[in-house]
Amino acid sequence: MSGRNHAIVFGAAGLLGWATVEQLLSNYPVEGSFDRVTAVINRPLPESDFFWPPDSSSRPDLQIVSGINLFDSSAADLTKDLGDKVDGIENITHVFYFVFKEVNEDHTRECQANCNMMQRVVDAIDVLSPRLKSFVYPGGTRGYGIYVPGGTFHAPLTESLADNLPENYAKTVAYPWFRKLLTKASEGKTWTWTEICPDAVVGFTPNGSGWSLALHWGQYLSLYAHNHGAADNSGPPVEVPFPGNEKTYNSLFTPVSSRTLGRAAVHSSLNPARCGGKVINIADSERPTTFREIWPALAAWFGLQGVGPTANEELMKPGEYVARYKHIFEEKGRPKAAIAGVGAGCSQLDSVGYWLSFDRQLSLGRLRSSGFMEERNPTDGWLGAFEKFREAGVII
Repeated sequence: MSGRNHAIVFGAAGLLGWATVEQLLSNYPVEGSFDRVTAVINRPLPESDFFWPPDSSSRPDLQIVSGINLFDSSAADLTKDLGDKVDGIENITHVFYFVFKEVNEDHTRECQANCNMMQRVVDAIDVLSPRLKSFVYPGGTRGYGIYVPGGTFHAPLTESLADNLPENYAKTVAYPWFRKLLTKASEGKTWTWTEICPDAVVGFTPNGSGWSLALHWGQYLSLYAHNHGAADNSGPPVEVPFPGNEKTYNSLFTPVSSRTLGRAAVHSSLNPARCGGKVINIADSERPTTFREIWPALAAWFGLQGVGPTANEELMKPGEYVARYKHIFEEKGRPKAAIAGVGAGCSQLDSVGYWLSFDRQLSLGRLRSSGFMEERNPTDGWLGAFEKFREAGVII
């Protein structure tokens, strides 16, 4: 494996970007796969707050670059900014692009805004980084029509379905636009692209994330356990119902831990012959799971007994519960937890247990044929995320 690879990760403080940097710095797949990693973030954050692997003689060199404006800058300004701030940008070989700007209530405009942003990054890298080999970015099950009530396709979902969305829905999803953009941009070039496609991503973020169900439920369960005295083993078990309905509790899906996602992203980037120009589904396990299997283990980590949905309409949703009791975080010496939550993502994350009431598991045939064979118990990703959140002071 060449030791002259330099990866740049856009959106490195987010759920997917953080996970990919973690795996790059952990020398996945083998030591020497990358010798430099550049993490691009929006707001400054010291390296210690990321909880990435510490510096060592074997870890790739890390530079953290903040203040890069991807949203509003022109292509020329972005090119100058990257050229000025990223040391060694002329030697970038692998781009990991984990940036997405939401535009509420206008998904067509959202697609255009995100395509424009990606185009500016591609144009800048094309000028600055002639050694580029791979451009990896995330899609998602939105690209399989899961936002349509009841879903669009019959599971298991295979990658070929991504180009068969109903026309009126396809124009509201950015991923087909991204594929066209990158196919055109890479034509005749030395690099190719890969779209990794997860469903629910379970993992850690240093500053909160509007996309993190693990953080949302982690804060909820930690407060619920505290308020109900779950740490006191002298009484009967404290039950906590699943925040959703029976259909969602039992529907099949294939979540992915941040560790698996990061590794699959790196694997795809290093294997362009097998992964280039393709959508590739990713998940922890080929065997789909359900919240019925996962929920009791999540609750048990906090000393609670996880049970199925309840008909009690007075039970607060996780977001409502956290909003009411988040002052407890400060009382327990966790001031960061009060601000490092899911923010504007609260409402959508609260709805997960209700509207995803259909099977939506992903086929992993293409991932396996690319040579990525790792299997992991889906529950392990949740528990690992909770450990990181507690270490970072964002749950009790």
